[in-house]
Amino acid sequence: MRRLAGENAEGDLPALLARERTEAADTLSASVIQRAPRSSPLLAQRVGQYVVHPAWGMPILLAMLYLVYQFVGVFGATVLVGLLEKDLFEGILNPAFTDFVTAAVNIPFIAELLVGQYGLWTMGMTYALALILPIVTTFFLAFGVLEDSGYLPRLTVIANRLFALIGLNGRAVLPMVLGLGCVTMATLTTRILHSPRERMITIFLLALAIPCSAQLGVVLGMLGGVSFSAVLIWALAMVLVLVLLLSGLLAARLIPGRRIPLVTELPPMRLPILGNVLKKTGGRLKWYLLEVIPLFLLGTFIMFALDKLGALPAIIRAGEPLVSGWLGLPPEASAAFVMGFLRRDFGATGLFAMAHTLSPVQAVVGMITITLFIPCFASLMMMVKEQGLKIALTMVAVIVPFAFLVGGLFNIALRALWVPA
Repeated sequence: MRRLAGENAEGDLPALLARERTEAADTLSASVIQRAPRSSPLLAQRVGQYVVHPAWGMPILLAMLYLVYQFVGVFGATVLVGLLEKDLFEGILNPAFTDFVTAAVNIPFIAELLVGQYGLWTMGMTYALALILPIVTTFFLAFGVLEDSGYLPRLTVIANRLFALIGLNGRAVLPMVLGLGCVTMATLTTRILHSPRERMITIFLLALAIPCSAQLGVVLGMLGGVSFSAVLIWALAMVLVLVLLLSGLLAARLIPGRRIPLVTELPPMRLPILGNVLKKTGGRLKWYLLEVIPLFLLGTFIMFALDKLGALPAIIRAGEPLVSGWLGLPPEASAAFVMGFLRRDFGATGLFAMAHTLSPVQAVVGMITITLFIPCFASLMMMVKEQGLKIALTMVAVIVPFAFLVGGLFNIALRALWVPA
């Protein structure tokens, strides 16, 4: 019966069924809701219409990005990180803990593991608590406000116009938005897409160009300390125009299939409820403290082991022609790409810790490259689970050289055109 109905229907059957359900729901609501003849639409309805308007939607989106930049990139990464990293950790906690370990631990190897250059406390906990925690806290607060206000679902509508250009199912916007929280779980949610083609393209774009919340917070924090122009170059030119459009257009043409229109429900716009925002932020921070900090410590231990075994200096020397010559970054930046495989935000944090030694061009190029770089280990395992080992490794084989190619091209272009703002 379903096949017969699909053959007789004029148009796509799922879209027709969704439209009929929507019309039936509208008819039912109209029969039970009464409004004064001269009543004007509610302010929330007007705002909801403006944010998805073809002309006003993009300026409103840019304004929201600027507000998030001011809160996360300026307040979180500059003010709060300065208070925690320089005043608290470097000024009080790290010297006190180093003196304690030096006096209490008689084994130099253990003391260096705790408070050395790649110490579990001086690097791992300092990165996690002094550099990343204030940034992700402000980002989670901003994300919670946008989520609770009803703006994020409308963001999918705005983005759907862009995704239509690359032949993706409109539902792919939803995993993309979820990927801003966690790319690993967003990869799992691609199961809501209708065809293997759409799932493959979406997983590829998630792995390539969508930063997770922790990495996004670090990127906004570092580039926010450079200028708003740096944030726009990263967000608009790199993510939206260059990577998503060009990569999506190429993938859509190489993989056969058709696009199914997006059908989604938009909740009403409303003022965010403080309790909801704080509860969501608290839950996300709990996840960060319980799951991310141990990985930071593990990554620090790996860096310590590589350094002691002599492998880390060898990696830095081997990557120097590519990292220093092509990307224009300091040789030490090679270590950040090693850490980035464990967790994307760990690699971005490695560059963030070098921010005082990087020029504006180097900061932008480094963040573009680390964003496009190989997905974290957990995301890679999820890619293998969803697409199989062969396809996952093929994606990685495309992503890694592509990341360095784009980073190098931006290095050349920005050195020629950069005008600090």
